[in-house]
Amino acid sequence: MLQIGILPEALMDLRLKQHIVKSIQASEIEEILLHFSKSMNTIDSEEELLWDMVKNCISILDFEDAVIYLMDESGNFLIQKAALGPKSPDGKELINALKIPLGSGVTGKVAQTGLPIVINDTRLEPEYIQDDTFRLSELAVPILLEGKVIGVIDSENSSVDYFTDQHLRILNAVASIYSGQIARLRAENKAKKEQFERWKVQQRIYRMQMEAISAQLSPHFVFNSLNAIQHYILLEDKRKSLRFLSIFGKLLRYFLGQIHQESVLVRDEIQMLDWYLQLQKLRYEEKFVYDIEEHRVDSLPTSKIPAVVVQSLIENLLEEHINQSQGNLKIKALFSIKEFEVHFKVQLEIPENECESQSKSEYFKELTPWEDYVKLINEIRPYQIKSQVKQEKSENGHCLKVVELIFPNLM
Repeated sequence: MLQIGILPEALMDLRLKQHIVKSIQASEIEEILLHFSKSMNTIDSEEELLWDMVKNCISILDFEDAVIYLMDESGNFLIQKAALGPKSPDGKELINALKIPLGSGVTGKVAQTGLPIVINDTRLEPEYIQDDTFRLSELAVPILLEGKVIGVIDSENSSVDYFTDQHLRILNAVASIYSGQIARLRAENKAKKEQFERWKVQQRIYRMQMEAISAQLSPHFVFNSLNAIQHYILLEDKRKSLRFLSIFGKLLRYFLGQIHQESVLVRDEIQMLDWYLQLQKLRYEEKFVYDIEEHRVDSLPTSKIPAVVVQSLIENLLEEHINQSQGNLKIKALFSIKEFEVHFKVQLEIPENECESQSKSEYFKELTPWEDYVKLINEIRPYQIKSQVKQEKSENGHCLKVVELIFPNLM
């Protein structure tokens, strides 16, 4: 038996290299390679690992040439990644790295079949692919991971019949040991990537929550509401003052209660929307009228939809057109619940001459578009909220803007 403990220093001796190749038993090969594999656990990149393979492992075989190929992401090509010999004189970079199609040449066949190939005389091999120079012998073994070829170790020699069964066994063992290390690295990288993706999702959720708070409790909304309350107090209109204050308080409690909620009950959103439009009606008085309809809400009381979107959509539409309204602005909202979907449809009826007016409120210019909330929610959750916006003519010839959202029923 070889003394593994002194192997790294002894391997520098050429005679011992020859002894390893010719004399060691198959059972000893993996033991020797496992000894080398201990240092691999500190390697944290595939590129570094492949160079370690040729420098610290394959180099002990005293090959003229050895090249490591890895399969590309498409699975259609082998790409040279590391080499020992003329392909890498400085042992750090490859010269003219080849890209070989799957099934092409000796290495391509090994990658395609998953079986090693020994060529005793390349002059008799019609599909031999010359790399840096023509050589007479070739040995190629697959690097397998979970039964699939992920790469190939290929070596060539100037002599005929150079490669032996012992060379084949050793390279197979090398491929096996390094395959395990590649599996480790890929598992670690996958875990890091998944952790990073989870972090990004959490950041998006946090951003959405902050934007939701900003939208629902914006200084502009709160300031205008308090101004309206003050206005009615100064007019000594006690009834409207108390009504405004009551609705404003209910909305604040609702918004604050939903800050950390990603989904809300449809029936609660309907109530919120009614409060919100009542409040705006008290502010803008005769500038608009509204109507809210619902279908099957009572029969499916646990139905939920993503938060924020409904209020954002209504606020966007109202503030876009309220400035130019002469009292003919009509808003109709319809909630329709199905087993797996919730449909929310908003119709905004506007006189033709006000439809495309550019006189938008300053507050509207500061609003986050409702489409941004839909896009953000679809990015961080597999909801796939669908939206459709169209413009039609109403029966009385007015401009009719229609926005329809289809939410998943999150009950």
